[in-house]
Amino acid sequence: MIDAPTPPAPAPLPLDDIGRTALILDILAKETGVARERLDPHASLAALEIPSLDMVQAVFELESRFRIEIPVVPDRGNGEFETVGDLVHHVLTAIRDQGRA
Repeated sequence: MIDAPTPPAPAPLPLDDIGRTALILDILAKETGVARERLDPHASLAALEIPSLDMVQAVFELESRFRIEIPVVPDRGNGEFETVGDLVHHVLTAIRDQGRA
């Protein structure tokens, strides 16, 4: 029986918001299939046509990678984040709130 290779350990998390933002955008691009250069902070998630299931997967991956819970935005109903910037802001806020700043 051949043992499956051990997956590589994730790279250390960046310590500044610029590095964190870059990692957030990289994860969002990977999980949604949207080209990284299209993930402008002002870009509407609806305009990027990200399927909701892909968005959920991206949020799960962000929560797992940063060991956080991304808070629900109560006044937005089902559309948690309107723009890429909204999502980045919420992830960075969750990281700070959990003492990882």
